[in-house]
Amino acid sequence: MSNSAKDTTPRAAGSDTPLWLVPLKILAWPFLFVWGLLYRNWLSYLVGSVLRDEDRIYSIKFIWYGESVYLHPMVWGSLVLYFVARTSLISPGWLLLIWFSILAICFLTVMYNFDIFKTVVLLICLVAVFGLAYISSIEWHWNPLRQLAVHLTSLEPSVSPGFYLIACYLFAVLIVAEIVWAWLFNRVEIDESYVYEHKFLKSTNREPIFARGLKRETRDLLELLILGAGDIEHRTKNGSKRFKNVPRASLGLGRAIDSMLDYRRNEQVAFERRQRDGDDGDQAQLTDAFTDVYEEDSGGLDDNGLDGTQ
Repeated sequence: MSNSAKDTTPRAAGSDTPLWLVPLKILAWPFLFVWGLLYRNWLSYLVGSVLRDEDRIYSIKFIWYGESVYLHPMVWGSLVLYFVARTSLISPGWLLLIWFSILAICFLTVMYNFDIFKTVVLLICLVAVFGLAYISSIEWHWNPLRQLAVHLTSLEPSVSPGFYLIACYLFAVLIVAEIVWAWLFNRVEIDESYVYEHKFLKSTNREPIFARGLKRETRDLLELLILGAGDIEHRTKNGSKRFKNVPRASLGLGRAIDSMLDYRRNEQVAFERRQRDGDDGDQAQLTDAFTDVYEEDSGGLDDNGLDGTQ
């Protein structure tokens, strides 16, 4: 029996779907429709999506954030400190110092651009703060601030593990509010000719890409470490506009923007497709040149070297 026997599985009319899968397809259709709707209008902007095929990139969607995006270490950092505080492995005072240090790093990242040198200075300052916090209160008995430390200890201040969990909730609400705000007012779509800004309850603002006036920039090191974020600057007729804190702009999304702006004509795309498919019929071959020369030299002679007209 041949392996290429015809498939006799019953199929739905006008479709390649097997008949036994039709009920499942009908049941799954509402969920797939809702998922597609959410992805096109929400998740595609949230995660940064790229519409492409094997030849070129057609459009890119993303949202850009305000400065509150830098506070997300306070969410997972506070959650980690909550579990550590419940184990009693580290004294509450040290945990609180770590929490305030994380908070300071977040706000310093918002206010300043951290290149590699500023980051090294920040690490040195953190080591100095933690070292002096121990030495000044434990080892330096002559330190005048020791009396202040003793006084604060006598007040028996304490922070329960629930404090870190509440802080995690508060910063999480702040981040979620920032995400919703960015989706409402900071949605951007770029194609080969235009930049579209989608704003809630407002018409879409469409700006042409003048002379490919788009460039991406990573302003500081910590911005790169946080979600691979970067800035995208768009040159408009009224000046320049900067989309700040675009997730993955320094990674795959940024490379997609560079590839999209590397414009190729349709003829070039068709030529590269033929090369990829192995179709070299329109390519000049060296044997073709020898064939043409032979035909010119033979002058119409037959196989015996005689002129066929004689």
